[in-house]
This record gives sequence, C-alpha cells and structure tokens, in this order.
Amino acid sequence: MLKPLQERRLFAGYSDKEMPLGSYGLLIGIYGTGLAGFLGWLRASGRRFPKRLAPQELVTFGLATHKLTRILARDWVTIPLRAPLVHYEGPLPGGEVRESIRVQHGFRRAVADLITCNFCLGPWVACTLVCAHAVAPRGTRLVASVFALTAVSDFLHRAYSWVGEGVRRSRSRSQVVEVSEGPLEVAH
Repeated sequence: MLKPLQERRLFAGYSDKEMPLGSYGLLIGIYGTGLAGFLGWLRASGRRFPKRLAPQELVTFGLATHKLTRILARDWVTIPLRAPLVHYEGPLPGGEVRESIRVQHGFRRAVADLITCNFCLGPWVACTLVCAHAVAPRGTRLVASVFALTAVSDFLHRAYSWVGEGVRRSRSRSQVVEVSEGPLEVAH
C-alpha cells in the first residue's frame, strides 16, 4: 500500500506544522542564482571586484540594511507590498504595523514569511547594497547614508521616548498619602 502523499515527501517528518520547505529552498535558489549571476556579469563586464568595504562603509551599510529591512517588513508605507499575503492586526510604535500571514501554503507562504521578517530580509537587502556598491559606489553610499541616518534618528526618537517614559514612571511612584498629621510624600 502506498503511503499518503505527505509521508512520501522529501521533508516528511520535519515538523507537525505545515511549512513550505520546498518553497524556502526555491527562495534560497533564487538568492544564490541572483548573486552568482551578478558576480558572473561583474566579471564578464570587466569591472573590478571591490577589495573590501571600508569600516565606515560596513557601519553605514549595516545601519542602512537594518532600516531598509524594517521599512520593508513593518512600515505603513510598504503595506501595499505585503497586503496580498498578510492580514493587518494593528499599529505598533514607531510608525510600524503588526500583521499576520494569511496565506498558508506554497511559494506565496514562503514569500510572506520572507517579506514580514526583518531578520530574513537582512541578507537580501545587504546583498543588494553590496552589489550596487560594486557598480556605483558613490551613489550607493549616498543612498545607504540616508537610511543609516534614518536608523540613527529612529534610535534617538526611541531613546527620547524611553527617557520620557522613565520620568513618567518615576513621577507616578511618588504618591501623596493622607496621614493624621496631613499629606505625606512617599516614594515606592
């Protein structure tokens, strides 16, 4: 007797939950093929491979990658990119949204998992920045600098909020308590 289709699959037994492992593999293949194709084109075009990124470029590209992945995976303005695959759950602080994946099968599910995960998007965005830098270093540094500065600005906005929240909590800990002699300030 033949086993059910689910048990005959290559990935049977990996998880009790349905996961599009074959589609994840396809995404890995797309990433690898795209990168290999770019490197082949770069070599064939006679362009020189950059020797390395300077330390300041690593920091700039790292911050830009962070910010770009947050924008793609969580920002209000990129909702149209995610909307065919996700369900809006509500707003989050910092101009971000909470969404849940609404497609449960196949390649669309794998893409939904990718575009809603800032950690998953990181290699894709970083690769795009580094490849663009190999072709147009000055323009790429300019664009990356904009997003790096935005990431620093976001951090400062959040730090400002955290400080303000700490001051509010500190003030709320001090309460006026009535005692027989009159009001008394008590810190908890």
